[in-house]
Amino acid sequence: MKKMNNKGFMLTETLIVSTFLVTTLLFIYMQFNTVTNSYNTSFKYNTVNSMYALNNIADYIKTEEIDKLKNDLTNSEYIDISKCPNTYFKETEYCQVLFETLKVKTVIFTLENLKELKSKQTDLDQTIVDFIDYLNYDQTDGYRVIAEFNDNTFASLKVE
Repeated sequence: MKKMNNKGFMLTETLIVSTFLVTTLLFIYMQFNTVTNSYNTSFKYNTVNSMYALNNIADYIKTEEIDKLKNDLTNSEYIDISKCPNTYFKETEYCQVLFETLKVKTVIFTLENLKELKSKQTDLDQTIVDFIDYLNYDQTDGYRVIAEFNDNTFASLKVE
């Protein structure tokens, strides 16, 4: 029997297997990273507790001077109502207690169509801007309440 030189074949085989393994591991990492990001987002944006709390806030806004909010919204992209201004709320003490009980950090009232709000530079925190960029919205008329809570969760709700 004649002995053959297989050193070149072994090097080629090693390179092919290494390339295959690196590609497979890279694909698995990218998929795992996507799943992890989606998982983290689901625990931060529009959680059940934050949606329930925001529904209470939206109901309160509807009982107060919502027409004044709508009229003032024509001059700006959003109205920050986190401090319960007396121009929009008759019972500011109730508003403050409601926001404290629900552990609200920021509440803004804006149009349903978020195109203008997304395109303009605002003085909002970057975390709430990221949430606004995440939101899907209708191109219709209407209004929306967006809130940031003390536990760094966010919620958005249409106001009919």
